[in-house]
Amino acid sequence: MKHLFAIAFLLATTTACAAETKPNILLILIDDMGYPAPSCFGNTDIKTPNIDALAEQGMTFDNAYACSQCTQTRVTLFSGQYPARLNMTKVINSRHWPYMRMLTPKVVKKLPAEMHTTFNMLQGAGYVTGMTGKWHVANHYSAASNLKHHGIEYFKRYGFDEAGGGDQNGTNDKGVDALTDDCIAFIERHKDEPFFYYLSHFTVHTPLKAPADVVDKHAKRGYPKTTTPWCNFNQRPTAEYLAMLEVLDDSVGRITTKLDELGLADNTIVIFTSDNGGLDRMASCAPLRGGKGMAYEGGIRVPMIVRWPAKVKAGSTCSAPVHIVDYYPTFQQIAHGDRRDQQLDGVSFLPLLKGSPTLDRAALYWHMPHYVPMYARTPCSVIRKGDWKLIHYFGDTFDTTGIVPENRKAAGVIVVGARTELYHLRNDLSETTDLAAKRPDKVAELMADLEKFWQDTDAPMPELNPNYDHERWAKEVSNRER
Repeated sequence: MKHLFAIAFLLATTTACAAETKPNILLILIDDMGYPAPSCFGNTDIKTPNIDALAEQGMTFDNAYACSQCTQTRVTLFSGQYPARLNMTKVINSRHWPYMRMLTPKVVKKLPAEMHTTFNMLQGAGYVTGMTGKWHVANHYSAASNLKHHGIEYFKRYGFDEAGGGDQNGTNDKGVDALTDDCIAFIERHKDEPFFYYLSHFTVHTPLKAPADVVDKHAKRGYPKTTTPWCNFNQRPTAEYLAMLEVLDDSVGRITTKLDELGLADNTIVIFTSDNGGLDRMASCAPLRGGKGMAYEGGIRVPMIVRWPAKVKAGSTCSAPVHIVDYYPTFQQIAHGDRRDQQLDGVSFLPLLKGSPTLDRAALYWHMPHYVPMYARTPCSVIRKGDWKLIHYFGDTFDTTGIVPENRKAAGVIVVGARTELYHLRNDLSETTDLAAKRPDKVAELMADLEKFWQDTDAPMPELNPNYDHERWAKEVSNRER
C-alpha cells in the first residue's frame, strides 16, 4: 500500500511540475503592418527599439506569411485550416458586382459551431486564455463590441476565458494604450498559471490616427502630415503613420517590461507579427512587390519575431517559410494539446525555434477567388514550393503598365483571360521577371499541385459570368481608388 501511495504522489508531483513549466504564450497581431515596417526589418524612416529588442533577444523570420487580408488570416489562426477548406475566402465586408468577368463563389461567414479552435485546444491543455482588440471573424468588428452585445459567453465558445473591453473608438491612438492595458491586466491576474493571450491591434490600419504631439515630432523631422486619414501614395510615409509605429513600439515595450517585472520573461513565448502585408499607399513594401490584398509578396509576406529566452537562441534568423496556418499545430505541440480529429493544414514550427533550418512541408497555398479592385486583385490562387512561386489568375487581370503610384487608381486596364505567372523568389524577391514562358515544366508541376490542393480542400471556385459587361466592369475598375 505504501508503494501505491508513493507512486500516486510521484505522478501527482510530476503532473504539477509539468503544468508549472508550460510556457506562457503571448501573440501580438498587428493590423496592416508591412514586412519592412519595423526598423529591424529594414525601415529607415523610424526606429522601433522595443520591437528591435524582441528580434535581438529572439528569432526573426524572413519568410513568414499570412493571408492577404485580415479576415482570412484570423480564420486561419482560429482553425489551423486554410480558408479554402472552410469556404471562408472573402473579407466579411467586401462587395460583389453582377457585371464582373468572373462569378465569385458564395462563402461561409462564420466559423463552424463544431470547430475546435486553437484556443479551445489551449484551454484543454490547461491554459487560461484571453484576447482583446480586433475580431473580424464574425459579428461585430471588435472584441469590445461583441462583449457589449453578446457577453463573455460569446467568446467562450471560441475558446476564450476572458475578453478585454479596450477599443479604438474615442481614442487618439487607435486604442493601442487601452488594448495594452487589457493585456497587462490579464498577465497580472494570471501570472501564476499558464496563460495564452491574443493582443489583436487595430493599428496601423487606416484611418491614420495618432497623438498630436507624436505626429508633430515626426512632422518636424520633415515628414508630411496627411491631407486625408485614408492616406495616398504621394504622401507616403506620413508623420501620422510614423507616429502610429512609434505608439505601437511603445506598447511592445510596456508589455515586455511587465513580463520582466513579474519574472515571466524566460518562460513566455512572445510572437510579434502582422495579419497581412502593408497597405502600399500608406508605406512602400519595397523590396517586395505590391501590398495588402495582392497575391505578390508585398501582400502576403509579414514581419515575424519569436522571443522565448528559455528555448530560442537570441539574435537568430530563420529563413524557412512559415505561415499563419502553422500556429495551431505549433501551439498544440508546445502545450501538448488535443486537436481531436480535426484536419490541420499547417505544420508545427517548434523545430525551427529549436534550431532546425527546415520543416517537412512540400508547399504553401493561398486561394483568393474574389475580386478586390481597391487592392488590384482579381480571383487567383498561389502556391509557393521551395523558392518557386506560381500565381494563377482564373479569368482576368489588371494591366498596370504605365500606372504610377501617384495616380492612385486600382489597376488601370482590365485584361480578359486566364493568366499564370511564375517567379523564383531567391533570385527575384521583387517578382520582376515572370518565368512562366521559359519554364513550362515548372508551371505544369506547380499547377498540378495547385489543382490537387483545390480538390483536397474542396475549394470554392469562381466561374465565368454569362452576364459579363466589359464596359461597366472596366469603368468600375478605372474609378476605383486604392
